[in-house]
Amino acid sequence: MENSIPTRLCIYCKIEKPWIFCGKKLKDGSKIYTNEFAVRWAGRRCPDCERARVHAAVRCDSFERDLIIKQLEQSGFVVQSKTLPIKAEKNGKVYSVGIRHAHAESGGLTLNKPPKEQADIYALVFSSVRICTADQLSNLEPSATVYQPKRSQAAHVAKNKTPEEVSMENR
Repeated sequence: MENSIPTRLCIYCKIEKPWIFCGKKLKDGSKIYTNEFAVRWAGRRCPDCERARVHAAVRCDSFERDLIIKQLEQSGFVVQSKTLPIKAEKNGKVYSVGIRHAHAESGGLTLNKPPKEQADIYALVFSSVRICTADQLSNLEPSATVYQPKRSQAAHVAKNKTPEEVSMENR
């Protein structure tokens, strides 16, 4: 009888990968499963996909992610997954969206890292830096808006409170 390693389908990459019970349990009683290199599975995500998801989440904050989602929707995509990795559909085809930070200078483009074959389309988030004094920034206040994640907007709307009332409560 052959000793075969049990496998499980990763919900992210849709590939069967080794899924080995290591004999340990968490405090809540759930079992800990690892791959052949003793790296933990994260629920139904394989260790490779979980590592990629965490790296993407660290590199891209909610402000950038919301900008990317808004741009995708304006370009005719239907966003299927707003969490990283972002998935968007257009004309019946689902695309994985890679994120690269870019800077344009002297007619050239500098990317934070080279594009790999992991994503079908890429969102280039351009960055620029402007130095200003506190006085200059205060002069911009009437025309500037402050980004608020949708979660915090929904929280104060649900409670019928203004953002100021919510911020006072959080102090």
